[in-house]
Amino acid sequence: PASGLRYAWLVDPPEEPDPEAADTRLRLRHVIDPCARALDSHGAYAWNVRTESKYAPASVIPDFHAMRNFNWEGVESPGLLLKDLVIYEAHVRSFTRHPDSGVEHWDSQAGTFLGLVQKIPHLMRLGVNCVELLPIFEFDETACPRVHPGTKQHLCNYWGYSTVSYCVPMQRYCARMPQKEEHRAARAVAAITDFRTMVRELHRHGIEVILDVVFNHTGEGSWGESNWFSLSAIAESHYYLLSQGYHTNYTGCGNTVNANDPTCAEWIIECLRFWALEMRVDGFRFDLASSLCRGADGQITPDPLFVRRLTNDPLMSHVKLIAEPWDCAWPDGYLVGQFPSGGWVRWAEWNGKFRDTMRRFIKGDEGMTGEFATRLCGSSDLYEESGRGPCHSINFITAHDGFTLRDLVSFHKKNNSANNEESGEDNNHSWNCGQEGPTKNAEVLELRERQMRNLLAALFLSAGTPMMLMGDEYGRSQGGNNNTWCQDELNWFSWEDCAAEEAGLMRFCRLLISLRRMHSDMFAREDFARSIEWTHETWDDPYNFVSFVLRAPRPKEPANSTLTSKLHSSAASDAGGSKVSEDGRSRLSDAGRSGIAGSSAAAGGSGCDPYKATSLLVAFNAGHEAHNCGLPAGSEWYRLMDSHLVAPLDICDSDEDSQLITGDNYVMAPYSCIVLKSWEDPADSFQYEDLVLECGQEECVTEELRRVARRSLREELSGEDAVED
Repeated sequence: PASGLRYAWLVDPPEEPDPEAADTRLRLRHVIDPCARALDSHGAYAWNVRTESKYAPASVIPDFHAMRNFNWEGVESPGLLLKDLVIYEAHVRSFTRHPDSGVEHWDSQAGTFLGLVQKIPHLMRLGVNCVELLPIFEFDETACPRVHPGTKQHLCNYWGYSTVSYCVPMQRYCARMPQKEEHRAARAVAAITDFRTMVRELHRHGIEVILDVVFNHTGEGSWGESNWFSLSAIAESHYYLLSQGYHTNYTGCGNTVNANDPTCAEWIIECLRFWALEMRVDGFRFDLASSLCRGADGQITPDPLFVRRLTNDPLMSHVKLIAEPWDCAWPDGYLVGQFPSGGWVRWAEWNGKFRDTMRRFIKGDEGMTGEFATRLCGSSDLYEESGRGPCHSINFITAHDGFTLRDLVSFHKKNNSANNEESGEDNNHSWNCGQEGPTKNAEVLELRERQMRNLLAALFLSAGTPMMLMGDEYGRSQGGNNNTWCQDELNWFSWEDCAAEEAGLMRFCRLLISLRRMHSDMFAREDFARSIEWTHETWDDPYNFVSFVLRAPRPKEPANSTLTSKLHSSAASDAGGSKVSEDGRSRLSDAGRSGIAGSSAAAGGSGCDPYKATSLLVAFNAGHEAHNCGLPAGSEWYRLMDSHLVAPLDICDSDEDSQLITGDNYVMAPYSCIVLKSWEDPADSFQYEDLVLECGQEECVTEELRRVARRSLREELSGEDAVED
């Protein structure tokens, strides 16, 4: 009978309530339970609706019976290894809110957890196996006082990095939230049920779920307004980092959570346990994670209490942990490659150095070859010394904050005027390929398409765990806006635009991901000891050209084989990660490039392989000149990919469709990337098209997921006493 009842904490209620506060909640400082499971805020139907009464939710007692009896239908997490992930960063609302999304019951389900459920076949067909969702904890999207300078419509706190309640799914992402107040029990459990439905269906189809969580700051007091109270009213100095009684701002958002206070650390871990154990998510990406390493004095500590407690928590030993290893205080807050371990090799990091290096190399900045090779081989200079492997480098070229892939090759300068503020990064390492913004110049457009293919190739052909941005598979544009935190429609995924690229960039991206997964022994690595032979002539030329051969080891090699000995000896490496020769010197160091990662033979080495294993030759010509790529003798080389060619010649559907290359050299066009393959065993001939969804299966999966999305709340519960819809 208590389900659906509103409640609040009263912490030292004022003897004389504020007489000017019209709302009783504000007069008496009603405090939101920091561990509440539901609030009385509205569902998806009320997105960014402004009323005279400002957002000031109360906690709600959930239907605990319904929470215990969600029907998981026997579905478990895919349990993938970190090294095998292909991550897709997405925003729940953006993914299906566009009118062209084709979501059933668009008015109620577009832009919601159930809307995302209906589009799972797209993720499967693309080949990604993990979604990293921008914040889905309850936040106030109306907490943005700005208006669009053109339309004069209210902008919104779109991304959601201002959390209100840390154990409540965002209720404006809930499609099955009853609007009528009398259905209070159903309202209290609707968002949790919708979220669990999404997780279950993603897991059912082999896709893991990582949540972008914001424990570096809270939304309390945003924009100088106090419409609601929580941690600050309970124990401000325990939950927030203060300096002389004032909030610190290491986050750029007005406050900083005191994560290493024992009380605060335990609260954060309790919140994470809820999502990991009761909501069954697979991992967390910690926003501005360096702030979680700051002590009471604001300084970075080498062994933060919170990080150690979380890393060693026995209930979350299965959970993937990813740090965004910086905050807004430089330089001490920049911890790429240095994020504290907490005593175990668990933490992966967003590798900002990978992003910057790949962008600069592909656009042709001179002298980037050595750094490019280091990042391409897993960034051993950052992760090997701490015992981590390439998989702990979350490789990305674009993310939600910054240019999209298309804008990265179309704009030299940001275009954020629609935000009605000065914001966004100025140093983007972008190149407009000759003209700024939209153009009809055919040569510029062709070069932009080629550069997008090159950037995707650099991402998926690198050792490490790749992450791509939602919409990059078809070249989504934000008009040059690189900080769309307050924009709604500008963030939407266009399904018509995606369909238009089905035979173009979408196909290229899908087959490239498949190529990576089919050759996972070359790219999905937990260690730096892989067989790589650099085949370009020199490291000293400032022109950006690099070529190399990757060789796949046979699955059952004799313990005393020559190849096994080579791999074992190459595991011993200098600080840069390059191969150590018998005389103890790094071969690549001898060439003046000691920072190049990966076990390797010297450029131009023999690369002897007695087993004739499958090999891939990869080359990048990141400059304005045509360039010869030498083909190693003794093998037949077949072209799988050439980013200079027009679809469908740019990448093959299968090895059988590849073209034999004759001669000693392959002439590469300016700004291009190639992948050639050599193999002898027919078993090593792969099909890259439709790895996950077989022909005709997509329609069946789509219809089944639509049936799931049509279910009522009652149908998702396995108990007899289900809630009333």
